Amino acid sequence: MNIVDRPDIANNTHAAVLIGAGLTSYLLNENRPKTALIPPVAGGALLLLSSGVKAGNRNVAHAAVGVTSVLSVMTGVLFSKAVAPTAEAKLKFKPKVRQRRASVFGLMTLTGLAAVGVYVAGFIQKRKQQQV
Repeated sequence: MNIVDRPDIANNTHAAVLIGAGLTSYLLNENRPKTALIPPVAGGALLLLSSGVKAGNRNVAHAAVGVTSVLSVMTGVLFSKAVAPTAEAKLKFKPKVRQRRASVFGLMTLTGLAAVGVYVAGFIQKRKQQQV
């Protein structure tokens, strides 16, 4: 058995990263931005979908892929903005804060892309098995 056979593990890992990174961002920012709570809420939703993903429910799996894909794009954009900030962002965020943002958004993006990769590889594997 490999990870492609257990997309729920990738789903749970990504959900845990979203929850941990989002709560860390929220707690480390003295302004307590409400937007930092989006990843933990999405991570919680992914955890709720996990049993359906594990059971092979197509609708649930597609919902998990959709949520993960959208969040990966969003965090990827935020990661790129943290890594290559505009002049305005350089004035707004101190270097330490930009580094933290890049780390948090990079981690969320990386685990999201990995989870999507596992989901897609699993879909392809199942399609090939159906054709045999």
